[in-house]
Amino acid sequence: MACLDTTILIDLAGPNARLRKRALDKLSELIDRNETLVTTRFNVAELYIGIARSDNPRNDEASVRSLIGDLGILEFNDRAARMFGQITAYLQTFGRPIGDMDVLIAATAMAAGHSMITRDISLFVNIPQLTVEEY
Repeated sequence: MACLDTTILIDLAGPNARLRKRALDKLSELIDRNETLVTTRFNVAELYIGIARSDNPRNDEASVRSLIGDLGILEFNDRAARMFGQITAYLQTFGRPIGDMDVLIAATAMAAGHSMITRDISLFVNIPQLTVEEY
């Protein structure tokens, strides 16, 4: 079970051909492994930030809807909330805090038993028991 981070979602539809190929290759690998592909509601929210800042929001919103249309969307629940608290406290204790949005994404994925698929593993690498795959 694989939770797609915002980086791979952006790269799958983005203008950078090199990053798009890396993202497509990783997506093919996940599909070949019969992984269930999901993202979190927080990742969707980050995509909507991009739409709000876009010069062509109508086109970008259509692209986002197409991109996430076949993905399951993980919602934040009590188990994820508890994990959010534990992860945040842990990272603060060891002087390695990350942004709340990234912890919310990680906690939501972990609560549902998913690994994280991202281009930026530095965001998630210090979170215990979270499996992170880079592309």
